[in-house]
Amino acid sequence: MYFVLPTATVKASEAQFNAARLATVYGFSYLRGYLNALRDSSQDGRNMYTKWLYHVDKELEVVLRSKDFASILSDYVNTMIDLRRIFREAGYPVDYMDQMFDTCVRNMMALANLPDGFKLTPSDIVLTNGNTRLLHYKVDAQKKGAPLLVIYAPINRYHILDIAPDKSVVRKLASSGLDTYLLDWGHPGPKEDNQSLKDYVSYVEAAVDFIKKSSGSDKVSILGYCWGGIIASVYSALNADKVNRLALMAVPVDTDKDESILSIWAESLDSDRIAAEFGHMDGQILDLGFIMRNPPRFALDKYVKLLEKMGDKNFVEMFVAVERWLYNTPQIPGNLYKDIINGCYKENALFKNKMVLDGKTVDLSKIDMPVLAITAEHDDLASPSSTLAIFDVVSSKDKNSMSMPGGHVGLCVGGSSHKKLWPEVAKWFAGPQV
Repeated sequence: MYFVLPTATVKASEAQFNAARLATVYGFSYLRGYLNALRDSSQDGRNMYTKWLYHVDKELEVVLRSKDFASILSDYVNTMIDLRRIFREAGYPVDYMDQMFDTCVRNMMALANLPDGFKLTPSDIVLTNGNTRLLHYKVDAQKKGAPLLVIYAPINRYHILDIAPDKSVVRKLASSGLDTYLLDWGHPGPKEDNQSLKDYVSYVEAAVDFIKKSSGSDKVSILGYCWGGIIASVYSALNADKVNRLALMAVPVDTDKDESILSIWAESLDSDRIAAEFGHMDGQILDLGFIMRNPPRFALDKYVKLLEKMGDKNFVEMFVAVERWLYNTPQIPGNLYKDIINGCYKENALFKNKMVLDGKTVDLSKIDMPVLAITAEHDDLASPSSTLAIFDVVSSKDKNSMSMPGGHVGLCVGGSSHKKLWPEVAKWFAGPQV
């Protein structure tokens, strides 16, 4: 018979205490924001709600970056890990309960799992490797440049790159004449918990080899987005002779220069303990982490704006599409999570050329092909300076950068990005093969 150990009660109390500490930090930030809004005598026409948001932004920007908050967050996560371990060792089916919870959430988000809801650009599945699929886009256009492989991050799904016909990155690239492919990482399950960065790089290797063979091209160009850019950088450093051009979009290359809140939190958490206990980083926890950066903005204000613009059909359709994508977050295999958090964020080993993969040192100076760095001026997930640091380590003579106003996701869905950025990116990829 299952029973609750006395230590579990103590640990549960610790978890509640640490949760209260977290709530107190946010609560006082909201209160200080309100008091500062009351004192705000500016005559710029802002209402009280807008003033409150403005001052809460300023409060959270300081508080959530502090060592004290990171310590509280670490304490909370550690107590939850301890609590789960106690129940697991006592015989409770915690893994089954996790799977049931995940299934329940996915059922609730069933609409998010329907690809037709995204009006995706037509593509063929030309290669499968476990959960991973290689998509080849079917857009009639005169072929230019080397074939292009888009490597999306193993966070959320690739649909943000194909969110709507008029806001589709892959459609824009393919219709510009680029022979475009994309790696879809799928939804990893418990069977994939042991997959590591090495496995993901091997999937890229298989995709590149397939594209070279099917297209007859000696080299393939690569576009890597966020953590997908980390994977792309590793592959390109180890296989420079196979890569024609490399574009890194919002990629945390030098994490010592990454000032994003999630980077600070990632360094404070024990990724080894998380992976050892859960086997993976749960997608719902990642969603919560994204919201915790600024709950009033990411869990309240966007819905206020939706109500204000309910009469704007295009806005509402784009809002719903982004929401479907946002809360369809797969889990990240434990070893991959550890490899990136430890190897990139904590040790900055990739940038320092100290990362070792399958016995080989990943030396970014081996990257000698043309390199393009794409940044968003207000990116709060990967600081622009962290991405631009790629130029400090590669040996490429052809180095270019492009920047847009807005944030991390705005690079994919922003109207200005599709008018100005992506046509220029397509031209860059269509340049002479090297």
